[in-house]
Amino acid sequence: MSLGFWNPNSVFGGFGGFDEDFFTMPSTLLDIQPSLTRFKDDTMRLSSPRYEITENDKQFRLAVDVPGVKPDHMKIELENNGRVLHISGDRKEKTDTSYKAFKFDKRFTLGRDLDTSKIAAHLSDGVLVLTAPKMEKLPPTKQQIEIIQGEAPAMIEAEEEKKTDAKAE
Repeated sequence: MSLGFWNPNSVFGGFGGFDEDFFTMPSTLLDIQPSLTRFKDDTMRLSSPRYEITENDKQFRLAVDVPGVKPDHMKIELENNGRVLHISGDRKEKTDTSYKAFKFDKRFTLGRDLDTSKIAAHLSDGVLVLTAPKMEKLPPTKQQIEIIQGEAPAMIEAEEEKKTDAKAE
């Protein structure tokens, strides 16, 4: 049995030199990487539009690149009680020899300090801009809750539970 040198900084430390062999592979095996990278970049650009988020003390602003997408081919919704902004859409191009489809679907989690009832969306020159004012920050409050001795009241039934019980009888 022979002792080998152990390098604690090696990525594959326990693999007996596997990492050294991997990085000295013939370059022809790695030549496909640029084309894979280019494919990945094209795919990501088509499926996830570029966006920019800016905000200050008064306003939140989201700008999304959606070149060639018309307003009637987009949908903007608030989900999860106004905390998630969901933007989706598509664009279809047909030429004599080809057909291209561009679809996107993106969700953004919004801060609790935004007044989501006042979100506005504007589309101009292929850029969708959404703005929302920030709510005035209220000072933290403190409230004392009285403790009552004795048994807690029964759970209040929801209307749906009452209707289900009435049908069962």
